[in-house]
Amino acid sequence: MKKAIIGTALASGLLLAGQNAIAEDSGYIGLQYNMYTLSVSGVDDLEPDGLALKLGGNLNDNFQIETRLGRSLSDDNIPEAALKIDDYIGFYLKGGMDFANIVFPYIAVGYTKVDFEFYGDPVAQTESDISYGVGADAHFGPFQVGVEWMMLQDKTDYELENLAVSAAWRF
Repeated sequence: MKKAIIGTALASGLLLAGQNAIAEDSGYIGLQYNMYTLSVSGVDDLEPDGLALKLGGNLNDNFQIETRLGRSLSDDNIPEAALKIDDYIGFYLKGGMDFANIVFPYIAVGYTKVDFEFYGDPVAQTESDISYGVGADAHFGPFQVGVEWMMLQDKTDYELENLAVSAAWRF
């Protein structure tokens, strides 16, 4: 419960502060291809993939805020089970340094809520957690591409990681 309250407060603060603080001509919108890995002890990893819409902007030269909305493109199966990411929403603060106005390596921290759907014994489950990761974006004029690793959820009984590649248009 405390994590949900902290995550909601963080997300609300980022969105409200970000609307007024985002510099002109520094927003971006894009797509992110996600390769999830759900690790549970004693069971093979489940690795569905997905797609997310991302929207963000610069707070200043070193910090960005970003929101992502996504879902699975496919599920992954192991004997007697399958996993699908029904919905995924995240709010993140990215801090880094721009090198030569081309590459922006960063660390990210935020909040992620995921709706899982397990097949075999059909179970729908919604989980949220504080998230963290590292990545880098490369800028080519108004176009940017990126790569990122993020621990979306680190729970007692499982971990949900994400390796992603993205493309976005800066405006």
